[in-house]
Amino acid sequence: MVTVTVKEEGFSDWQALLALLFEAFTYMECRIDPPSSLHLLNEETIAQKATEETLLLARDGGRLVGCCFLKNLGEKMYLGKLAVDPKAQHSGIGIAVVNSAIDLCRTREKKLIELQSRIELVEVHDFFRRCGFRQSGTTAHEGYDRPTSITMQLEL
Repeated sequence: MVTVTVKEEGFSDWQALLALLFEAFTYMECRIDPPSSLHLLNEETIAQKATEETLLLARDGGRLVGCCFLKNLGEKMYLGKLAVDPKAQHSGIGIAVVNSAIDLCRTREKKLIELQSRIELVEVHDFFRRCGFRQSGTTAHEGYDRPTSITMQLEL
């Protein structure tokens, strides 16, 4: 049974969280340009990120199988770094994490959840559309003259 919770007090397994993120994002390495910002994270920076943002953790038994971060942006939250263990993908964990994020945002009286997904990852766009998100724009990373990401939003 998978449970999704806000990071527990005393959580310190940053190595396992980073491993989950890297395993979940590996498939996109040869598909996206520029490279993922995940490469900027290490145990120290991800622990710092978790103090500045809300970290949701999905566990199957005691095993970490999914996560996402929610950044408070006033009336909206930014959903980032959604990851599911590749061995557990297509099992409903991603949807459970997104639904938990939606519930938390509603509890905190947010009006909108926003995210960005790389332009090349059409299957990710499809996943978020199935969760109720709609494309609201595109952005380009610094130095690029073409869109590199799409912005998606869910009104709450």
